Amino acid sequence: MQLHRRHDVDRPDFFPKARVPVLRHILGAMGWAVLTCILCFAILAAAKALLPPQYWGVHTGLARFQREMSLPLLLFWVVIYSPILETFLGQLLPLEILRRLHVGQPVSIFIGSILWGIVHYLSGGLLHAIVALGSGAMFSFVYLRYREPGVAPAYATTALARAVNNALLLVAVAYGFDA
Repeated sequence: MQLHRRHDVDRPDFFPKARVPVLRHILGAMGWAVLTCILCFAILAAAKALLPPQYWGVHTGLARFQREMSLPLLLFWVVIYSPILETFLGQLLPLEILRRLHVGQPVSIFIGSILWGIVHYLSGGLLHAIVALGSGAMFSFVYLRYREPGVAPAYATTALARAVNNALLLVAVAYGFDA
């Protein structure tokens, strides 16, 4: 009879499984980013078709930043700085407050997207707010979807999804797709 000790490497449970499957979160973030980008362009096209141009508001898209910044600074701003800050202010803070108040996920997503739309309305007008409602809802959903293991995986996945989404939008703007 062989006794297994606590440090037996032959045992299958010697190496504990990772609590958070990182690759799944990375691939999930990339998939959600592509889906969010497609949703934003669909909402933009529908809003431009339905709203007269005088209701669109100020153009605050990535094209403005592209004109005002050098490429390295633009990439840093759009792909690194903005996703980190926006995820903190747009998802982590409001959704964690709502979670502590025991608000349900659908209501949290709705409130998160409304707050995100209001912020974008103030900075860019009605058209910008309408598109932000869609992206705010998607990113709130992603945050809550990956929240179960903890705040860090939810925040990291959502920030990565935002970064990839912003990079895709930057490429689209470079090819004139937001006009």
